[in-house]
Amino acid sequence: MLQSGNLRKAKIRLMNDPELSTMMVRSGWNDIMFDLDGDGDADVSFSDENGDGDIDTIAIDLTGNGQFNLFLYDADGNGTPDTVLYAEDDAQELEVLAIGSEVEERLQELTGQTYKLLIAEDYLNQELGVSLEELGVFLRENLSGLLEEVQSMINAEGIEKVAQFLDAAQVYYLATVEGDQPRVRPFGTSLLYDGRLYIQTGKVKEVSRQLSENPKAEICAFMDGVWLRLCGLLINDDSIEVKQAMLDKNPGLKAMYSAEDENTQALYFKDATATFYSFTAEPEVIEL
Repeated sequence: MLQSGNLRKAKIRLMNDPELSTMMVRSGWNDIMFDLDGDGDADVSFSDENGDGDIDTIAIDLTGNGQFNLFLYDADGNGTPDTVLYAEDDAQELEVLAIGSEVEERLQELTGQTYKLLIAEDYLNQELGVSLEELGVFLRENLSGLLEEVQSMINAEGIEKVAQFLDAAQVYYLATVEGDQPRVRPFGTSLLYDGRLYIQTGKVKEVSRQLSENPKAEICAFMDGVWLRLCGLLINDDSIEVKQAMLDKNPGLKAMYSAEDENTQALYFKDATATFYSFTAEPEVIEL
């Protein structure tokens, strides 16, 4: 639901989106607010309360009075809100509706709603005058896809940073598994294509066989006192377009590979986590 990324860079891209930019009523240091019904007031806000670049809070104006009164907060940064707050009129007077793991479990159960929103049904009916069904309609009509738009842009910034680091480092080391034995070798090819991060090898190589038997892999690159570790699954992609793009980016490979041959192999990272480390800063984690 909530993922890591650079909120501030995402704002620039959102401002350049014709549809979303007209809905933005505020872009502060750590938040983005949208007017969904065109009345000039913000109806929903995505914010980074912890100041670490992650969207950790969603605020919604349920009453239409121009003030946020429903807040979902992800305190532990695991991607699922664990605290739900409600303020009847004044956002400064919040009532804790729920907090902790039970909230997260219930949120996971409510997958049919746009943001897995957790509010007790009795509380909605008696205190807010809103039913779960009515709230679901509101979310589907007004919020559907909006958080995904914001997060996709944030995620795009993250994967671009990883791809640029690999390009600048030029050499990285790819580790695979063969039985109970790790295998490591230097690589130099990478490609960001259609939102996916690819590497390239030949199907006749041992590394290809190892990945076909166990797609779990990890790469490591180092440059200017910073090192990157990227772990995940490497998935084969036989599309000629990807392989041609890889060869065009790395023309030195064309003496050995062709996009149409049976040997050239492009693989992309799936369910991957990239972490930047240094001795001078906290690790930066990016989910791809």
